[in-house]
Amino acid sequence: MADRIPFSVITKKANKLLLDCGFDVNSIDVRKKNDISTDLAKIALCRNIIIRYHDFSDDISGVFFKKDGKLFLGVNDGHAPTRQRFTIAHEIGHHMLHTDDILHYDDFEKKNDEMYFRADMIRSSQETEANFFAAEILMPTGLIEKCVENGIEYVEDLAEAFKVSPEAMRYRLTNLGYL
Repeated sequence: MADRIPFSVITKKANKLLLDCGFDVNSIDVRKKNDISTDLAKIALCRNIIIRYHDFSDDISGVFFKKDGKLFLGVNDGHAPTRQRFTIAHEIGHHMLHTDDILHYDDFEKKNDEMYFRADMIRSSQETEANFFAAEILMPTGLIEKCVENGIEYVEDLAEAFKVSPEAMRYRLTNLGYL
């Protein structure tokens, strides 16, 4: 089992990814709610990850795999858009944080295809780390602070602005000490 990654390191990696992919928290005007949410397609493109939507069973939110030297992220097309966004950010978190770990391998048509599965019921330090990374990508601490300073402080308003579920926003605000 790999060593746990400190949350401060995860936060730095998430913020570096945002900056590297052209998402500068400091340049965002939070009064324009439609400009607040993270463009996950742009981040995936920046990291050369191809996103595909697929009809998975309900217990699988997403998969991450490498095929023929390309990175693919599969998302359950039956899940709510806010859940899909969290899944994409979560899987990108695994890509950024756990690149050496093989969580699940399936021999599909070719022997070199690696598949990394994520299901709702999996609980491990790596899942916690990927969730923390996803939260920082989708709801950056600095951007939450700017929103609160500008009077956008209701859970539902923040969730809508960041295109996340109210539950995810409530959890994030609790972790940041706002609730």
